[in-house]
Parts: sequence; C-alpha cells; structure tokens
Amino acid sequence: MENKEKSVLAKQGSAVKAMMLAVLVPAIAFGEPAAPVGFKEQCQKQLWVTYRSFNKEFERTAQFAAMGITNRCFFAANTINGLAKPYCEYPLIWKGFKDYDWSALDAQAEDLVKASPNARFMVMIDLNTPYWATHKFWLDSFTDITHAGVMPEWRNRTKEWMLDFIAYAEKRWGDRIGCYILSGGGTSEWYEYDRGRSSYAKTKGWKGWCKARKLSLGETPPTPQSLSRAAFENLVYDPATEPEKIAYWKFHNSITANAILFFANAARKAIPKEKEIGVFFGYYLTSCPNQTSFAHLDYTRVYASPDIDFFIAPGNYSDRAIGGGAGSQLVYGTALRYGKRFLHEIDFGPHDQTQWGRGLWKTLEDDLAGNTREAAFAMAHNANYWWFDMWGQFYRNPKVRERIAALKKVQDALKPAPSVAEILIVCDSESLYHVNEKCPLERAFGQHLRNKLARIAAPYDIYSFDDLPVLDMNRYKLVCLNSTLLITPERAKFLREKVCTGGRTVLWCYAPGVTDGKTLDAGHVKQWAGVPFKTPGINTTQMDGWRSVYAYDYKLFTPESLTKIASDAGVHLYLDNLATVFAKEGFLAVHTKDGGEKTVRLRTKAAKIVDLLTGKTMACDADSFSVKFASPDTRLFSIKKEVSK
Repeated sequence: MENKEKSVLAKQGSAVKAMMLAVLVPAIAFGEPAAPVGFKEQCQKQLWVTYRSFNKEFERTAQFAAMGITNRCFFAANTINGLAKPYCEYPLIWKGFKDYDWSALDAQAEDLVKASPNARFMVMIDLNTPYWATHKFWLDSFTDITHAGVMPEWRNRTKEWMLDFIAYAEKRWGDRIGCYILSGGGTSEWYEYDRGRSSYAKTKGWKGWCKARKLSLGETPPTPQSLSRAAFENLVYDPATEPEKIAYWKFHNSITANAILFFANAARKAIPKEKEIGVFFGYYLTSCPNQTSFAHLDYTRVYASPDIDFFIAPGNYSDRAIGGGAGSQLVYGTALRYGKRFLHEIDFGPHDQTQWGRGLWKTLEDDLAGNTREAAFAMAHNANYWWFDMWGQFYRNPKVRERIAALKKVQDALKPAPSVAEILIVCDSESLYHVNEKCPLERAFGQHLRNKLARIAAPYDIYSFDDLPVLDMNRYKLVCLNSTLLITPERAKFLREKVCTGGRTVLWCYAPGVTDGKTLDAGHVKQWAGVPFKTPGINTTQMDGWRSVYAYDYKLFTPESLTKIASDAGVHLYLDNLATVFAKEGFLAVHTKDGGEKTVRLRTKAAKIVDLLTGKTMACDADSFSVKFASPDTRLFSIKKEVSK
C-alpha cells in the first residue's frame, strides 16, 4: 500500500474512532437537572403492604386479611418457572393469538375473594412467551428476553395479549384492581441469561442500533468469548481498542429497557389514571457476577418514565443470614429522585422450610428477628413491601403471623419521612459497561461494599452517579464511589466542584478514573486515590479540602475497617457494636445477631423514645438510651421531636 493511501485510511480511522467514542461516552447534563422530583412525589404514591403466593393458599390469604392485610397479589401466568413448575395453579389463559380462557382468570380472582371478601388486587401480567408460541418465535422470552425484545412481531403480539387482558380484567374485576405489574424475561423479573450470546434477531438488532448511531463496529456483535476478555487486567475494556465491547453492552441493556417502556406506555393508556403500574427492574446490586449481562443497567430511563409508578426487587440474596444487612437489589434512591416508590419483596423461607430457606434462619427466633428486619428496611425507606409466601407454608407458624400483624400496626401509624443517612453509595452503570463481568475483580463494584457497610451501625443511601447533581450533598460525610472507573473531563469537573470538597471523605476501589472514555491509563488513578494504582492496603490521603480513602483490593473493606473510616469521616454511629441500622426522621430500627445490654446513641436529643412493638417508653429528653437485646433481635423505635434548646 502506498504511503498516501495509508495516510487517508489513518485519517478515516481516526474520524470514525472519534465519532464512536462520542456516542459511547454520552454527555451528561451536570447543570440544572431535567424536571427532578423526589420525596414529596414519592409519598403521594399508594403504599402497598401485601400478601402474595404462587400457590392458591386460601387459608393464609384469609389469615392475612384478618390481620388487616387485604392487598393480595396474584400472577396470571402462562409460563413455567426455572424449577420446571407452572407459576400458576390455574389453567392457561393465553391459549393462542386472540384465543383466551378468561374463566381461568375469573376462577383465580373468585377464589381469592371467597377467602378475603375485601381483597384488593395487585395483578401481575405475564408477558413471557407461552409454550405454544415458542416455535412461532423460535425463542422463549423467559430465557432470551433481549432476543425477543428486538423482534417487532413478538412485541406487538405480546402487547395485543396485554391490552386484551387489561380490557377484560378492568371490565370484570376493575373495582378490585389497584395496580398491574408487567412481568417478563427470566424469572419474570426481566433477567437475561444469554451472557452475551447473539442470535439472528439480536444480530439484526445490533446492526440497526449501530447504523442509527453511525458506528462501524462490525457486522456481528462480539462473541461471549471476546466479551470475557479485557485489555486492562482482564477487567476493563480499552475504549481505544475494544469500543465494540462497550457498545455491545450498552445495546444489550437498552433492549430490556426499551421493551419495558414499550409495554408500560401501552398499558398506561389502557388503565384508569388512578391505578398504578409496577415492574421488576433496576437490579444493579445483584448477588451473582452478572451485573452487566443481566440487562438491568439502563434502569435510569425506566425509572424516569411517567408511565411506571413503582419498582420491585427481592431482598438482597447475599446477606440474608441473621446479623446481615438485608437491603434491596435496586438503586432505590434513583427511583426516589423520579418520585417513585419501590417494593421490597420479603421472600425468606422460615427456619424449617427446606426448599427455599437454605438454612440461613435456624430457629423461630431467627424467623421473628429476620422478618422484622426486612419490614423495618421497607419502613425506613417509605417503601411498599409484600410477604411472599413463595411455595406456601412460609407463614404457617402463628408466632410469625402475630409478628407480621404487629408490624402492620406499626406501619399503619408510621408517617413518611426523609432519610437521615450520612453515608452515600454511588452506583455507576456507565462505568460497568466498560467491565468484563467474568473477571473475579468485578466483585468490587457490586454488593460487597454495601453488605459490609450495612453492619457498621449507621444507615446509608444508594443513588446513581447521574443523580448527584440533584442531591443535597451537604448531609453526606462519606461518599462511596467504589464502581466509578469512568471519569471523563466533564465528570472530573463535577466531582471536584460538588463531591470532592467540603472536608468530605470519598472512598474509592480498584482504579478510579482509569478510563476517561477515550483512553485507558492507570496513571490517572493517583489524582483521585491520592496514591498510585495498586498501592497495597487501605490508603487515606488528605487532599485539597477533602479526604481520599482507596483500596485496590475490595476485600479489605470489612465492617471493622469501614467502621473506622466512617467514624474518622464524622459519620454518626448509633452503637459501639456492629449492628444493622435503618433510620429516617422519627424512626430507628436496630438488628443484631448478638444480644445483651447495648447503648443506642441518637444524632440529636429527643423528647421521647418509644419501642414500637411493645409500646414501652425507653427514655425521655435524651440523646442516648439503653436496650437489652435478645439474641437475635430487631427493635423498632419512634424518635419523637427534638427537644428545644
């Protein structure tokens, strides 16, 4: 090749690369936020405290109704679950295109009304492919939602079923239905299990996605084998040499978000405006190393949708044992930003339930403390929650039901209130698009830090990086940016002006700023970490007006080390012992594995502290009080108004 031709091709390549990078690293408006809403709007949404089961469970439905829990969720399912069992104990409703057995829906609703005459329904609509349609589409959306999601025929046929379902349900049962939940994908929670595998439909979608963005990234998507390799420590993709991998994960995650938005928009037009729409989505804090391929990372667009009112996730699977910190898989602060509630799914099997309990709760006392912890988490976050009697018999023990009834009374008297957390965990999807999730180092960016922080006797908030401009950062003394690998010049400017300032402590993990979206350079780490990349141990560096705490090895962030970091940052710790604490204005919950006499210290002096489950006054005109905890125990306290000085 002549030198002149090489020069022309080089210029063309540079132009294409610059254009690709501009698309792969979208500008973020760090100025005035676009129509932000928040706490007030969230609390205007309905509060759902509910009983749910896959099984009929008429006896339990009646018992929960007697406890005042008349909201009942049922799943009008057409599909089979991952255990090869039908999700629904009633006959198939969707039998063919425009062919429905509505008597199967009626039977389900009628049976529940017999058990609970005042029942109010949360109705899950199954948008997955029935078995008779799998050959029609040559896929099952349960296992291949991102492949189905790019198929117009699948979307349109499924929308047709959904709208016909809503029309019938509203006509026959509309006076009892308070909300619809749109369910699809893996486990009906919009999971994708393909781990990056492509197909004819998905390859066609990839070509269209790239063409719309004027990207020249090849005729076919990168293979799973290619995606499982990365230029930097086999963890971080190099945007200069591996842009197709970053782009592919953006495309992959956008499919699920687009599908949910498509169905939600159609459903919103079909139901009365006072009825709500919910969806399982936004699982950033997943328990297995599939944060990117699960296809939930494009959650902010979905949270911002005016068509959806609340989001659902099961409790944290990786920290369920007694003494653990519980929590949600959702970035629920982002939902709050957009005025949405979230729903905390309490699906913990009791100590004597072998199919789902997994031996984490070993005694009746564990069941009581554990279920109270889960409800307290929801109460502290003004969240919906449901008692999910998954396979039945979770709540057969009358002592457990007595506790649930007592918790319902606490909930009924509890008012919505804002968080008082001084710790902020920041989730960062844009950074995760740059990550090879198959590398074990990826664990640094998920649940680990949250699980350890949850034990240090201080509450925390969870938001997304893009939420930071709309937050009042003054309350936060410790900000955890453990997953922020991508720091563009725009992000850097924002961090210096709004986050890394005011004497605040900022915690980093692995390689903050290793990429700016165009290049990849470990030399950038020091300006944020205060020490060079891979410096051993936990390193605290006094920066210009703020403090940096950095560890390359995420495992060094233990409850003990994080307790010291938080204390040094000035975070209020409610106990001297390791414990899980949930708090909002006027409400405090403490969960502990170990019993004994413990002192609970408040942020400010209170006029009166009351144990909400016993009604006992713990102290008056005090900024601390003593509690004798059982082993294990979860206690809920009302913190009355601060005493005037």
